Amino acid sequence: MGKAAFTIIELLVVLAIIAILAAFSVVSFHHVLEDRNRKQAMVELEALRTALVSYRSDYGGYPKCPQEICTPGECLFLSLAGFHNVKGSLQLPPYRPLVPPSIFGYDLSSFDAAEIPNVSHNEGKSLMLWLSQTLDKDVAFLDPWGSEYVYEYPRKDGDKGYLLFSMGPDGKTGEGFDGDDVK
Repeated sequence: MGKAAFTIIELLVVLAIIAILAAFSVVSFHHVLEDRNRKQAMVELEALRTALVSYRSDYGGYPKCPQEICTPGECLFLSLAGFHNVKGSLQLPPYRPLVPPSIFGYDLSSFDAAEIPNVSHNEGKSLMLWLSQTLDKDVAFLDPWGSEYVYEYPRKDGDKGYLLFSMGPDGKTGEGFDGDDVK
């Protein structure tokens, strides 16, 4: 009477099936994660657009930094977080934030207004450095892939309004293979 056992070929077939199933799982998980990140970016963009409309309603224009001391991303963050006024100057103490900090993981109540360094906008990045240390985050709104949302006002293409979008998973703007921007 012979022993019942698996042959090497049967074991290899089972291992191949397991490997194929694992590969499908990884690919499916990547698509689920990518879809979730894209939806999160769309929610965040809508929150930023709503805040920009509110900012324009309250102050008569969109956030801008006429002296170009801060980057457009820093200007957007500082303006919507309450640190940058419509004239492009620092607002200390800050006014009420226009974007819900919880959406972007910022706790703007984590400091006392008296702790804010007394700086002028011309002193460069000292407020941004203080904010990044206090908030333990970059002074910018980041998309789910870790890149800054692209904000442009006034627009370089001459169109009215502002430009706001995420560069998507590849972190690049453009068409073709780079055409994964979220607007």
